[in-house]
Amino acid sequence: MSGYSRGLIITPGTDRQLGACGLFRPAPSQQRVVALPSQAIAVKNADPDMIWVSFAALCGSPLGAGDYLSLASGFTAWVIDGVPSPAVESAAGSAAAWHRFLEVLDLLHERDVTPFLIGPGPLDWEAAAARTAGPPSQDPSALVRIADRLAVLRRVESDEQLEDEQSSGC
Repeated sequence: MSGYSRGLIITPGTDRQLGACGLFRPAPSQQRVVALPSQAIAVKNADPDMIWVSFAALCGSPLGAGDYLSLASGFTAWVIDGVPSPAVESAAGSAAAWHRFLEVLDLLHERDVTPFLIGPGPLDWEAAAARTAGPPSQDPSALVRIADRLAVLRRVESDEQLEDEQSSGC
């Protein structure tokens, strides 16, 4: 199994879910500022293997391909938390943020970087794209492409699911 396909979509992202998957929320003292080609970005943690960053910091600001490439070159796993639900208009983010998110996913896939996406849910881009009258902030074609890119990732959607799969872990 490649790095990318080992990734997970975790909702709602309880501490129990994260711990079962070997992820632990960074303490505020672990926050770092990472210099990128176009600007610096605040991340929740950055160690030699993994970066933990919020969706807002990663996709809510005008970072470009060179910035994402710089990050992908330095980390073999990315934890992106606070991923908004594409089904909830007020939390869905802008079309530009979804396009940046798609750019990130394409790069992580190409570089075989393991993504861990954490959000309150539902994180169902396919269903959001299928709605004919979606929020104006969404681009249905971007949502379809995001759904396609994430189709290979396993979902952890409840503590009960963890109990059912306890022997196999995340």
